[in-house]
Amino acid sequence: MSEPSGTEHGPLPRPAGPADPEVAIVGAGPAGLLLGLLLGLRGRRVLLIEREDEPVPGGPGNGICPILQPATLGILDRLGLLPELAANTTPVTHGEVAAGGATVASYAYADLPGVPVAHALPTSIVRLRDVLAAAVRALPDTELVYGATVRALVRRDGAAPGVRGLELEDARGVRTLYPSLIVGCDGKRSAVREMAGINAPARAFKRGYTELRLPLPGSWGPVMRAAFTADGYVLGTPIADETLLFAWITDPDTAGEAVDGPLEALAERYARAAPQAADWIREHTTDRSQVREFLHHIVRPERWTDGNVVLVGDSAHGVHVYGGQGLNLSLQDAACVATAADEAMTAGDTAALHRFEALRRPFTEAFQDMQEAHLDALAARAGRAAAGDAGDGAGHLPDFAPLALGQSELRATFAAAVPEGAPPLSDVVSAGAGARP
Repeated sequence: MSEPSGTEHGPLPRPAGPADPEVAIVGAGPAGLLLGLLLGLRGRRVLLIEREDEPVPGGPGNGICPILQPATLGILDRLGLLPELAANTTPVTHGEVAAGGATVASYAYADLPGVPVAHALPTSIVRLRDVLAAAVRALPDTELVYGATVRALVRRDGAAPGVRGLELEDARGVRTLYPSLIVGCDGKRSAVREMAGINAPARAFKRGYTELRLPLPGSWGPVMRAAFTADGYVLGTPIADETLLFAWITDPDTAGEAVDGPLEALAERYARAAPQAADWIREHTTDRSQVREFLHHIVRPERWTDGNVVLVGDSAHGVHVYGGQGLNLSLQDAACVATAADEAMTAGDTAALHRFEALRRPFTEAFQDMQEAHLDALAARAGRAAAGDAGDGAGHLPDFAPLALGQSELRATFAAAVPEGAPPLSDVVSAGAGARP
């Protein structure tokens, strides 16, 4: 990547001492774990810091089951991790979009030129975490510490302005570390981002997103079906554990009325949006526990890189679930930042990190803009329907190719994220990831 004009950069010192890692990653969710894994495979000394207690492999999670797109799956496949992730789930090979009771668009992953994996993959977030954590633990110079808190970012004596260390509290007590690079992978409410003084305006979407989970009928097939209806947008897709997930996006008032009302009335809304499974939805929606609401935020920090601090994933760009890109963006970020961080530490300069931000941030912010515009349009559509102005014509979805293949300018970087000669990690993972959830 050529360096955009006006890009700022500065020195990136070596760790202060032999006990300091080269990279400290704050947040051991999937993005942080993948970043640590890719840097560890490059021979970097990495410390992963997670404030939560160490999870039991295969233990309970938050119930989230994201859909990983081919661009993301290609990275995991090159690591040898895809077979473990694919266990107990149904690959999605194609999709359909309906409006007004008719199919208005269809697509197949296999038809995309250069697609690294010809399907999407729903996977349990718990399984993804366990698989990545097992792979990280196999690396000799990568440490994963749970129950640890970063108390502050601290000035590093003799270093350039903006170059910091971190004050860490864990089972060993309180200590100060001075890595070359500090990475915030700690989510939309990132403490690292706040400590670095990076302003991050956020928009919260109150209510308006509801999920219904049912047993997967044998007639559904490996397909995602989206429908624009009079009161919003409904997506039905297979997920892990032989489950069919319906996600509904509408305006807050309509969502509140439906979710707080009779369960049968809510099921009927889903049934109208998915006529091919209408009887199945009515028959199998039997318990309020099948319905969940989620609050989403769009977060847009004013910068992603500040001195030797860099933000990755939700810390850099929290997005709404519309378009299904949140975890995909984060894992693709991790792949690119692994390459940029390795280059930056070799050069002793943050230029590579700024080049990545200059290329990635406009793409991500354009995606956020699209989400906000389309979510506002969906809410207005539902509001009109509630007022008696019926209409269920086609709405708008993001272009299919960028959703499946990722940002075009970075596809070569995704493909090169796994170092040449890195051993497949499948044997390590199958031995250490624990029981499947």
